Amino acid sequence: FSVTMWYHFAFLAISLALMGSASAGVLLYFWPQLTETSTARRWIANLTTLLAVAIPIIFLIYLQIPFEPVLMNRESWFGGGQLGWLILIYIVLSIPFFLSGMIISLALSAWSEDAGRVYAADLVGASIGCLFSIAVLEYLGGTGALLAVSTLLAVAGVVLVQGSGRQTAVSLFGLLVLLIAFGWQLWQPWLTITVNKAGGVEPNPVYEKWNAHSRVTVYEPVGYPFFWTVSPEKWEQTIADDSSLHHALLLIDAVAGTPIQSFDGDLNKVKFLRYDLTALAYHLIDAPNTLVIGPGGGRDVLSALVSGAPHVTAVEVNPAIINAVRGPFADFAGHLYERPDVTVAVADARGYIDRSPEQYDVIQASLIDTWAAGGSGAFALSENSLYTQEAFTTYFNHLSDRGVLTVSRWYLPDRPAETLRLVSTGMAGWEDGGVADPRQHMVVVAHNTSGAQTEGLSTSLFKKRPFTPEEIARLQTAVADLGYQILYAPGMDTFEAVGDFIAAPDRQAVIDSYPLDISPATDNRPFFFNLVLIGDLFDPALSGSGVYRTSMEAILILFAVIGITVLLGALFILVPLWLGTRRGGLQRPSPRLLGYFAMLGIGFMMVEIPTIQKLTVYLGRPVYSLAVVLFSLLLFSGLGSFWSNGWDAPMRRRMVARLF
Repeated sequence: FSVTMWYHFAFLAISLALMGSASAGVLLYFWPQLTETSTARRWIANLTTLLAVAIPIIFLIYLQIPFEPVLMNRESWFGGGQLGWLILIYIVLSIPFFLSGMIISLALSAWSEDAGRVYAADLVGASIGCLFSIAVLEYLGGTGALLAVSTLLAVAGVVLVQGSGRQTAVSLFGLLVLLIAFGWQLWQPWLTITVNKAGGVEPNPVYEKWNAHSRVTVYEPVGYPFFWTVSPEKWEQTIADDSSLHHALLLIDAVAGTPIQSFDGDLNKVKFLRYDLTALAYHLIDAPNTLVIGPGGGRDVLSALVSGAPHVTAVEVNPAIINAVRGPFADFAGHLYERPDVTVAVADARGYIDRSPEQYDVIQASLIDTWAAGGSGAFALSENSLYTQEAFTTYFNHLSDRGVLTVSRWYLPDRPAETLRLVSTGMAGWEDGGVADPRQHMVVVAHNTSGAQTEGLSTSLFKKRPFTPEEIARLQTAVADLGYQILYAPGMDTFEAVGDFIAAPDRQAVIDSYPLDISPATDNRPFFFNLVLIGDLFDPALSGSGVYRTSMEAILILFAVIGITVLLGALFILVPLWLGTRRGGLQRPSPRLLGYFAMLGIGFMMVEIPTIQKLTVYLGRPVYSLAVVLFSLLLFSGLGSFWSNGWDAPMRRRMVARLF
């Protein structure tokens, strides 16, 4: 979902799995005769083969549904039909989970006297699959992994077959078809992902790589230099100096970009990188020992080197990006990541910095927002832990006495909430580091300060020691030459809302009165990019472009999916249960029992999601956190199920009381 649609659809996978399984349980509630042992054995074999074949077919159907999430906003939910397409996607993709739910429910019901062991086998198998999924995605990619799972299911279907030769023949035929499909995919990929995120179909990449973190693609190089932002004068100067400059764009999950700059080893040819606002810190500090957070294609690393950095540490969370720059694009990038003055670490940057004994003159984080879905679902972006109050305190503690943290974010002059939240978070982090007045330690510079509605850029500098008048004068000279605007600097007049906010005598009052959420993001509330408060979703004054639109659409889509889940849950679970007890004469399920298991499921999710988020900081990579948490929860839940198998009713009551 994160690749084909948007990151905030990723949590749909969990919702679909649980909805499909629950619907299967309801079906068996109406047809308990299916749970007779011999009947169940036959149905399990047939359903396993059916599930194996259904997975790729359902996926192909899903790719044909013309759902465009970019159109799913307040104006076109119904007129554009996007809500209807989303409901159809939900129903179609629930089918494989319904079939798998039938298999598990049949096994638990048919062998109810051994349900603990059956459930234990299911959970332990899922925990093992959780670990294997990392390797499978790494080596086979998303579509290859899907066909591999289908093939394994087909093998299981053949193993489970008992009885007629016809049933065996059907299972073997299904296995043969899937083996051919899987082999063909490995030889010459035929099953590909269709991406439609920004109102257009993704162009064909020249390179594609999947892993458990994301899908990485690189596109044909284009014949001009890349800037996040640059003044017209510096752009013309760059083109005049060297018209042969070009770059290749690397995309993460088809939307978040990082450039790979062409480089032949001559730093003089890429001196134009100093013109970009993201390189502002290098106009302040000479020969800085630098750490770059999220270097991606290596542009910020080059910026540091061309500015005289004797050594650069590049900390990238996604190994697929590093492998692309080191592998097929190594010559194009001038073997940047193999240089002796560059150290590359694959890790979560915050955890790496926290563990590092070094202090740095510059810590740089430029536009770190992959929008790749974290394992925990909506808004659980791996980089959120980089933009919290506690993270800024960590950065503060690892700066040298002359050190500076430079963070660049998108900037809208009339709606500067993202930069305001960054400043708010940074000031709080500096205060936690022992700084009495963080305003003396800050400079904020922006491009596109004329009030235009197009997105510009801001760079915020947070210095370990207070800025001196000489340093401010040096920055003023650089900013004037580059064509940017100082929004705030100690001792200077403030400019626009950002400068006024920093200089405000009561910062908290401004935060409380601001229409968007610009309060400091914290580890307990790490959703830095979620700027829209629930009560302001339908405020017409906040409609617009950029991160605000994205945040509002994400929240609205979240509520839409919750509504769809409730509606379909009522339609396929609650209504059948009600009709079965009222008209079908079936035994009414105990409300207390249903409530207990509902709360158990909610509790499980509320433990899983924040634990995955928290452990990312300590384990260094989101994929490790996902694997460790899910593996542990599933494995030990399975062991608990196995241990409790065979307990009589008094024993169960005693143990439940003790556990609670």
